[in-house]
Amino acid sequence: MWLIRVSVFFFVLMLVGLESAGAQQTPVPASDASPETNAQLLELLKAQDARLKELEAQVAKLKAAQPATPGETPAPPPAAVGVPPITPAPTPAGTPAADAAPSASAAPAPQEAPVTQAADVDMGGHSMSIPGGPVIKFRGFFDFNFGVGSIANPLVFPIIDGGCGACGNPITVPHTTFQAGEFDLFITSKLSERLSFLSEIVLGPDDTNVFGLDIERYQLTYKANRYFAATAGRFHTSIGYYNTAYHHGVWFSTAEGRPIMYLFEDSGGILPVHMVGVNVTGAVPHTTKLGLHYVAEVGNGLTSNTNNIAIESVQNFVSDRNAKATNVAAYIRPEMVPGLQIGGSWYHDRLYPTGEAGVTQNIESAYVVYLTPDWEFLNEAVLLTNKQDGIIAPFRSPMSYIQAARKFGIYKPYFRYQYVRDHLGDPLNLLQGTYYGPSVGLRIDFAEYAAFKLQYNHLYQSTRMAGNGLNAQVAFTF
Repeated sequence: MWLIRVSVFFFVLMLVGLESAGAQQTPVPASDASPETNAQLLELLKAQDARLKELEAQVAKLKAAQPATPGETPAPPPAAVGVPPITPAPTPAGTPAADAAPSASAAPAPQEAPVTQAADVDMGGHSMSIPGGPVIKFRGFFDFNFGVGSIANPLVFPIIDGGCGACGNPITVPHTTFQAGEFDLFITSKLSERLSFLSEIVLGPDDTNVFGLDIERYQLTYKANRYFAATAGRFHTSIGYYNTAYHHGVWFSTAEGRPIMYLFEDSGGILPVHMVGVNVTGAVPHTTKLGLHYVAEVGNGLTSNTNNIAIESVQNFVSDRNAKATNVAAYIRPEMVPGLQIGGSWYHDRLYPTGEAGVTQNIESAYVVYLTPDWEFLNEAVLLTNKQDGIIAPFRSPMSYIQAARKFGIYKPYFRYQYVRDHLGDPLNLLQGTYYGPSVGLRIDFAEYAAFKLQYNHLYQSTRMAGNGLNAQVAFTF
């Protein structure tokens, strides 16, 4: 601004100097000046006066358009007590408001409230924005299948296949079909250094060809250190190894589907693979070389009427009893044998089926797992015992599987043999009868985050002839 003022000052001095020089070169005495000369001088003064006014107007416009320097910024008026000062919202460059230059005599425009404040007013004063808040991370999983045979579907077989004899489910005839798997959205967020949240939202079809929405997991976890972590919400029960190692994204697992003993509840599974409650886990101090870990869980348990397919098995909101299910587990990961994990668990619950006497349920599990970048050995056994009041002999259902795989570059052939004997007449289990047989498959990781799997199943069933199934699957993460 000072540069503009100095320039105008020297310009005016130059005009005055020229006029003085002209007057000295052609002096005209006032007494001798003619009327024509006086008129010319008058016109010259008027022109100079108009020129000066024009320059002053231009200077005023330039001054108004020039951004104020820190020393020239006027102090804002004092704000009312308890009311934060309002600052003008920034105007994007190129807009009419940014390009327009106010005149020197125009009053300053009233300041506008920030965009966030306007949103607060629209939302009744409540803003959902959290500056610098937690960041949500998304991961997705999906699988697409082509199945041949009555037991081809890895998500809902064999319960839709009939097989349970007296349970009354319709038998699915052999069929060939393309099958959508589970659309799995895995969401995580770190709330603080010790607090985190995890959820798993799954959309999957059933035998009616309708997609259903399930929140399979929601876990709020507080981790104090490696010796103690507490989780509240819905999680996979720590029964055996497979149930907590592999969740709903089948891209992680070598085989195309879960073993029969670990089928999800809404697929006819007989184990409580989900729990709504609290989980506490961590490493045991002073056992670093042994790698001893503990798990303790308490929750609602499954519904007392698990043999009714129309009832949601996992008690997410209302429990049909005050007694809670409990589970304790432990495992070791010895330093001297990397990749080896040995563990077991004990689950206890008390259920009250409608029209039946009360049932005490105990589930014991044991496993030995060995995993390396090239080799995979999974060996698990579970004993499910349901002891009904008034009946001396309990209903015992043993189940197990073994799985072995070897990786050769992008190729990973695997073999699985499984056995499930669900006691006939059990008051709780929907799947009844004996199922056993081999599965042979090949996994090809044709891309970094996508795999093709081809698996053949031969399943013997106590209530009908053995069945065969061939599945092709593309599983990927995105």
